[in-house]
Amino acid sequence: MRARAALGESLSAHLASASARGDIDADLAIALNSVAIACKRVRALVARAPIAGNTGAAGGSNASGDEQKKLDVIANDVFVETLRACGRASVIVTEEEDTPIAVERASGYIVTFDPIDGSSNIDACVTTGSIFGVYAPGACEIKDTDSAEETLANCLTNSLQSGEALVAAGYCMYSSSCVFVLTTGDGVAQYDFDENVGEFVCSKERVTIPDGDKMQRIYSGNNGNVNLWAPELKDYVAHLQKGGSDGGKPWTYRYIGALIGDFHRTLLYGGIWLYPPDTSAPNGKARLLYEIAPISMIAEQAGGMSTRGPKANESVLDVVPKHIHEKSPMFVGSKSAVQDLQEFLKKY
Repeated sequence: MRARAALGESLSAHLASASARGDIDADLAIALNSVAIACKRVRALVARAPIAGNTGAAGGSNASGDEQKKLDVIANDVFVETLRACGRASVIVTEEEDTPIAVERASGYIVTFDPIDGSSNIDACVTTGSIFGVYAPGACEIKDTDSAEETLANCLTNSLQSGEALVAAGYCMYSSSCVFVLTTGDGVAQYDFDENVGEFVCSKERVTIPDGDKMQRIYSGNNGNVNLWAPELKDYVAHLQKGGSDGGKPWTYRYIGALIGDFHRTLLYGGIWLYPPDTSAPNGKARLLYEIAPISMIAEQAGGMSTRGPKANESVLDVVPKHIHEKSPMFVGSKSAVQDLQEFLKKY
């Protein structure tokens, strides 16, 4: 059994001790520390965005076609710069870049991230965050004899891994406090940023998604798009509003509109978060490599469940994406709530 982070222990100290014990390798500890440093820098940028004039649109769109905010571009540069400098990543995949970024290193971890999730909320000072996944090392050697096309093809091949190849996943949420949630495959811990020491400090050493009687009956999803959902999912929402399968108290609806904010509430309170496909986005809207797979790993490590759809074997973590910005639906939350969704949909 790995030694878990202790309450009050800093993230950097925990990663150092975990590396010394052999729980994680030294390269992974360095890569995760670099992600944490990037998050600290982005946290300061988010806090000062209105004063610094970094709100509003940047005037372009990212690889997925979403309008870029000024802070999307700035935060992306921060993450890329920090991960390049750490020397422990061979490939970087980000929502804001069309193609993987090859780092001049023969092998290393494949690090993926969404630098600012929920960036449309920035102007209203609503919750935003950064999501990241660290995949098993893959070679992306840059040879003088290779053409740019050959190097890109090599990086693409090594980037397209299923969630089963994740060795670490997490997110940093910028809200009333700055929260860093991390799993390295042995449970989930939460660290809160302490301005007095400039460190992320462990506030929850073992986070589990509440279930059963401890679960709050909360469902989340974009209610404004319900009429675009499949009929069975529209019926499921009505089913929850009437009290669900046990005929109990009607479920409460909560929705922030940022994946991190809505998932973090689900992680701490329980319930279910719905990100289904709809007629305008038949493959869903969130991205597998740097949003869906990392969130799914965290959910499962916290005792919850994540699925792509009604079938029990439709695990998000099994999917090998065909391209780096591939999208996917996701239903995630308390294990009993996700299983109840699957049972409800069986009649269709």
